[in-house]
Amino acid sequence: MGIIRAVPDLERVVGERPLPVMMKSIDHLDPHCLALLRHSPAAVLGYVGAGNRQRAEMTGGAPGFAAAESESRLRLPIPADAEPGAGAALLVLVPGWRETLRINGTIAEDGLRVEEAFLHCGKAVIRSNLWDPAAAPEDPDAVEEGSALGPAAAAFLAAARFAVITSRDGAGLADASPKGDPPGVAKMIGPTTVALADRPGNRRTDTFHNVVERPDVAVVVVAPGDTRTLEIAGKAAISTEPELRESMTERNRTPKAVLKVEIETVRLAQSAAVRDAGLWDAARRVDPADLPKPSTIWTDHVRLNDTEGTAAKLVRAGAKERLVRAGLARDYRQNL
Repeated sequence: MGIIRAVPDLERVVGERPLPVMMKSIDHLDPHCLALLRHSPAAVLGYVGAGNRQRAEMTGGAPGFAAAESESRLRLPIPADAEPGAGAALLVLVPGWRETLRINGTIAEDGLRVEEAFLHCGKAVIRSNLWDPAAAPEDPDAVEEGSALGPAAAAFLAAARFAVITSRDGAGLADASPKGDPPGVAKMIGPTTVALADRPGNRRTDTFHNVVERPDVAVVVVAPGDTRTLEIAGKAAISTEPELRESMTERNRTPKAVLKVEIETVRLAQSAAVRDAGLWDAARRVDPADLPKPSTIWTDHVRLNDTEGTAAKLVRAGAKERLVRAGLARDYRQNL
């Protein structure tokens, strides 16, 4: 099998979505989400731009830039080219914290109408050492825009350790998924092709399921310590090519599948959101003691999830913070 084109084939390779994992999401902003948003100075926003193109960019600049007007509406800066009513997704960052908050919904006036919220595990942040900046880039002012990776974008890509893939499914529901690795998180295959490995994560495989239905993706790539971001937009495919997978082996783990993106547009530019948020300023890191514990968030979200059926009732009944905390520690030890 080279390219996966159907969900059954996908799930044979990466596994099915476990019910307990899917029940970690809720359909509104609860107090845990509000606490994280108050401390977050920046996020990646995936949205639909002009011409029905998938777009993504870093937004924010100061803690609380995204403010909840209600449990189903979030006010935040929206790009001028964002399509009203179209699916959009937010990947919320809290400096110094390893977990990320994912909020999915639709573009509304001056914000986002919330349809789903859940906490993403911290493996991508841990693998990328996101909050530890690297040496200053050789040419921090170099920018680039076009239909292929030029020298400046290629150099940035080689140093980048963190990326967020934004996508939509066939119904237009959006998602923003983080990826983290040592430098080269997005592997340059050629001037118009990049690849991102599927590492052990929260096991939702949202991006892969979306790409099976709709190949359009936009990726924001981040190099810790650099105030620029790289946006790559194009058509994605899920590859199981052995040579490609083996070329992306890390820590003796070869990914089961790789996302290949055929580039349509590239934009390496200074990010005011990254600069103003001071993402790599140690003085701006948030003390984890000021945040809810991840195990508490997941436990409470499972209990709040309204999935029906006997199996879902059993999952809710078995949601114990102590057990979730122990499972989380074991997962982080075994699956980095």
